[in-house]
Amino acid sequence: MLPCSVPRGGLGMVAPRMHHALRSMATLIIGTLIVLASSHPSDAQQPSAQPAGAELTRVVGRVEILRKGQTQWGPAVVGARLVEGDDIRAFSGASAELLLPDKSTVVLAENSRLLLTKLEVDPQNQSRTVLLHLAVGKVRAAIAQASVALVRLRQSNFAISTPTAVAAARGTIVWAWTDGNKTLYAVEPEKGVLIPSHVDCIPLRGVPSGAPLKGQTIFAGSMSTDCGAPTPIQPQFLTLSNPDTANDPVLGGAPVVVPSRVLEAVLLDPTAPTGPPVSFNTPTPVTPPSTLAADIAVNNKQQQQQQCMSKPNQPCTP
Repeated sequence: MLPCSVPRGGLGMVAPRMHHALRSMATLIIGTLIVLASSHPSDAQQPSAQPAGAELTRVVGRVEILRKGQTQWGPAVVGARLVEGDDIRAFSGASAELLLPDKSTVVLAENSRLLLTKLEVDPQNQSRTVLLHLAVGKVRAAIAQASVALVRLRQSNFAISTPTAVAAARGTIVWAWTDGNKTLYAVEPEKGVLIPSHVDCIPLRGVPSGAPLKGQTIFAGSMSTDCGAPTPIQPQFLTLSNPDTANDPVLGGAPVVVPSRVLEAVLLDPTAPTGPPVSFNTPTPVTPPSTLAADIAVNNKQQQQQQCMSKPNQPCTP
């Protein structure tokens, strides 16, 4: 008697059946892998521009955040991330600093409120679109050197708007102040810069829809009120001291409306022959006083001392 039975047809029939089963299994496994690979996020089509976030790196005093779509303000803490549509405000004696994805920094002075209108990053060409709306108060924005070339080539956009105007930065450190009725822009002097830093300042209030936009170029060392003729910077302006907008209704939470033509103004290219009608006055750069750098340092030190003295339990260094 045989130790085991052999299927009809003998051993010759076993091999083809096993081969067919193995081939079917291999086909199933390969098909599954193909489906998984095709659905992997890394191979999916990515949008040309993706929302980005700003990190809160410094908070002094009472600073609060209003998330997009919410009605309740909450305390701001270091490490919090703000995204497009979020609001941030700093009260008397307070300030906050934001770090953007390209390492640019934005510092909000006391008695100020800032809205992140648009914050996008294009992963394909590394371009940026940063639009900030200063509803009231003062802000200082410094564009990272890695993004300066893209901004000057208009492959990136960095702009600060107010209720009355907008300033598109072309690689610079820009200060902005507004009380809702008028706006001051100043371009801080920089050392070792081959191309003069400047902003294109465009007034928005009172300009009819569809009317040509006209702007004013403001070079480093200059400041302008409502995009008018530039004048030398007043050194005391380049500090985080800002008592003039304390107790402003907008700072208290009144609704904020961003001017409708902000994006149009920022994207204007006066050098493009087929672009929208626009003209910029480009006067000779205003030369800042020779003592400006020293005056700024003194003012900054005084501001630090004032902030330190406001905290009775913290020792102050001279």
